[in-house]
Amino acid sequence: MAEQHPVGFQWVMEARERGCKVIHVDPRFTRTSASADMWIPLRAGADILLFGVLIRYVLENERYFKEYVLHYTNASTILREDYRDSEDGAGLFSGWDAEKKMYDPETWLYERSTPKDQEDQDPTGHHPAGGGHGKDRGGEAGNTHQYITDETLQHPRCVFQVLRRHFARYTPEIVEQQCGIPKDVFLKLAETLVDASGPEKTACICYAVGWTQHSTGVQIIRSAAILQLLLGNIGRPGGGILALRGHASIQGSTDIPTLYDILPGYIPMPFFEDDSITLEKFIHKHTTAAGMWSNFDTYFISLLKSWYGDAATEANEWGFQWLPRVTGDHSELGYWLDMADGKMEGLFVMGQNPAVGAPNGRLQRKAMKNLKWLVVRDLRRGRNGKLLEGLARGAAGRTESGGDRHRSISHARGWAGRKKWQLHEYAAPRPVA
Repeated sequence: MAEQHPVGFQWVMEARERGCKVIHVDPRFTRTSASADMWIPLRAGADILLFGVLIRYVLENERYFKEYVLHYTNASTILREDYRDSEDGAGLFSGWDAEKKMYDPETWLYERSTPKDQEDQDPTGHHPAGGGHGKDRGGEAGNTHQYITDETLQHPRCVFQVLRRHFARYTPEIVEQQCGIPKDVFLKLAETLVDASGPEKTACICYAVGWTQHSTGVQIIRSAAILQLLLGNIGRPGGGILALRGHASIQGSTDIPTLYDILPGYIPMPFFEDDSITLEKFIHKHTTAAGMWSNFDTYFISLLKSWYGDAATEANEWGFQWLPRVTGDHSELGYWLDMADGKMEGLFVMGQNPAVGAPNGRLQRKAMKNLKWLVVRDLRRGRNGKLLEGLARGAAGRTESGGDRHRSISHARGWAGRKKWQLHEYAAPRPVA
């Protein structure tokens, strides 16, 4: 964080000067480690184990913020009798469909809760062809306003007790054996975290792509959310889980958005399905009974009116039919799988390095060899360049010390492989007096 987010890190340093404890958990020693009160190295990939032991420590030692947990989480809500945890199902939760290789979440509903729409056959969660960036349909698993609770948190099927049993496996020995963290160091970490949480204090957790790019990235972040909810650090000043996004194109791709499966505001793109034939069905599909997305119709229609102006009317469904439809999995991984199967002829690579910059670089290099043509727009040839048929090198510019001249050098390479260097020199724009 100190190197990649120096502007934000200044607030961390100012907080530390006022007594805030800064803990850095990372296999490497970096400038962030040097600026922290505690640097705790762990084995790469052991993050989720560390969170499991922290959650168990909070539960077993009753260091959770009980009033917060009782009133602002679902800890007291009782689950159905047919729910089975992974401990009871040979590593699988109840509802696993071995043929479809997916879960049916009906057994995960609250006691007395019914599925939202018995007539709807849509699976819950994200669309299988979507990239998972937009609004989740998980809230449609059941009518969450129907439930019963046990405010003593002692019922064996209440979420709190299910949570306690699930994390019982994460013993302190795991910290030493699997994470490589000495027990006394872990205890200091745990005590520092819980001491900074509660009615009068909050603690926040910062993470970056080191979590999200794990195969268990989702589970790591959900574990962090569970820990912060137990400590009362969600929805309060100074708390939360802060995702450090490295570049504007990363966060911007979801905000603008440039991703294929969402519209601005994380609104999902319509797919070629029955529920996208009419605006009414599309809104019905994505509206929830409570929470922010209960106003899905307002968000979506406002977006259409802002785009299409006076041409968007109630008679033409505010221009809903003018929106393109998603026809399949157009995510990066989906494209590479199609490429490997010979379904793609060419590719433009801009702003990325797929030959080495993905979880399965070998697959992606083999897939690119199936292309009929490949264009890379980059300042350097890199690993992708070894697979090139054409290279377009963008302009790299610098301003001279005088400030009145600007030079850029561009390298253009034609399809036939001819080379030509061009030097462009021109006057930079001058300020208006």
